[in-house]
Amino acid sequence: MEFEEQLFALWLGPPIEADFRLVYADPVVINGTPMTVTDLVARASALHSAFTDHEFEIVDRVRAPGKLTVAFRHRARHTGVWSTPLGDLPPTGRVVSGLGIDVLTLDDDGRISAIWVLSDELQRILQAQTAA
Repeated sequence: MEFEEQLFALWLGPPIEADFRLVYADPVVINGTPMTVTDLVARASALHSAFTDHEFEIVDRVRAPGKLTVAFRHRARHTGVWSTPLGDLPPTGRVVSGLGIDVLTLDDDGRISAIWVLSDELQRILQAQTAA
């Protein structure tokens, strides 16, 4: 299994901290802010509380020494309360999808030490709120 498939497999299943520690440095810097692996697992748990039926599709990837950039689509069904920057959204049952781009920095052990994340959260929020 390639590294990026291993990475997305972490986010597909129930979050297990020991598995996250194999892939992420502690702390990992996300968009300039340090985050512990424990906090990262809590973020993954919140994702699983708000959504089910997750699907990740890798659209493209670019590798360089110590770097990996992955463009991907994430689809999931909104089945739980979703805490967004615009407030909490009650479950709608709708399937939402969005494109994300992660620029990963890998440390000498091959773990992710920093991530620049670009994701279209507004698009997904609008999909959840718009009638099917």
